[in-house]
Amino acid sequence: MDAAMGGNSAPPMPPGRPQPGGAVGDGPVELRGITFAYGEGELRRAVLRDVDLRVAAGEIVLLTGPSGSGKTTLLTLIGALRGMQEGSARVLGQELMGARESQRVALRGRIGFIFQSHNLLGFLTARQNVAMSLELHAGLEEAARLARAAEMLAAVGLADHVDKLPAKLSGGQRQRVAVARALVAEPGLILADEPTAALDRVSGQEVVHMLRDLARRRGTPILLVTHDPRILDIADRIVAMEDGRIIEMQEARA
Repeated sequence: MDAAMGGNSAPPMPPGRPQPGGAVGDGPVELRGITFAYGEGELRRAVLRDVDLRVAAGEIVLLTGPSGSGKTTLLTLIGALRGMQEGSARVLGQELMGARESQRVALRGRIGFIFQSHNLLGFLTARQNVAMSLELHAGLEEAARLARAAEMLAAVGLADHVDKLPAKLSGGQRQRVAVARALVAEPGLILADEPTAALDRVSGQEVVHMLRDLARRRGTPILLVTHDPRILDIADRIVAMEDGRIIEMQEARA
């Protein structure tokens, strides 16, 4: 395990930033000894090796590293999108090692996901795409879902585009809709995988800064995988991975 996770005390976080320290078990994400491999027998290939990571309430953590370093696999394990193999992953109070599929499904409903591709349904308007995230909320009528979706779209700067189909929106606007969809149900955690990869510099920075500001207001932690050096300034902490291991943790500058 690298020095950042060992006995050396980490430098204090700048004032006003969430603190990643604290007792084990009190953070939205608590990972211990995560190991994961694809394939079996001679074809077995380890992609994660004894990973420890903690994300504090309200903290924004960026996962960086070369392709194949295990970043996206780690994100999918935290998001309960695949089953655990070894170690412990406690996410929003739910232990995922040995969790039933029904428990994983319930946890996914409490997480906001943002991907490189916006994954919007082309036959639905921006408002309808966002409102879909609220369909699992019992007791919320369609009119209320659509109203909340419109409010969230206004918060991401798309008040004048709520009834447009995705084909009528720019790439940056479509990713803003994806951000609104991830946030509208007030999730306890945001997981984002390369959200700026398909955007130009200006659009990419606008999207991640808007995501940061909205999450900060709500106290929602973010774990974001990126290769984009242009967005590192949004982070409280930058975690570098290589060959399935965390090799460095760096606190953001004030």
